[in-house]
Amino acid sequence: MEETVIGADENASKIKFKAPDMSKISLRKVNWLTILAVLSYIHVLVLIPLLFGRKSPFVQFHVRQGMALLFVWVIFALSFHLYLFSWVFIVYLVVAIISGINNVARGRERALPILGKYVK
Repeated sequence: MEETVIGADENASKIKFKAPDMSKISLRKVNWLTILAVLSYIHVLVLIPLLFGRKSPFVQFHVRQGMALLFVWVIFALSFHLYLFSWVFIVYLVVAIISGINNVARGRERALPILGKYVK
């Protein structure tokens, strides 16, 4: 693995980043797993990676996060008559979905804000 140092100048704090060795990973497999992981964050489509991505720990992590978001969505649907409460859920869901898809695109298994610490 090659090591890259990121920093604006010599006085700035330097962050070490190790680039993964992509030569051993099939591009077709990565794309399929990425698509499945992204589907995990799109409401009911979480069922597709739940059925077809069982062998991948990466996909399973994002499926668990997506199932938690689906649970929050159901609570939102049941509490829709409470106007202020429903707007809090809408804002949270949008932020969590964007955060989750961003994590998938970067290949990270980072928990969602607030809800992610309860899903393991």
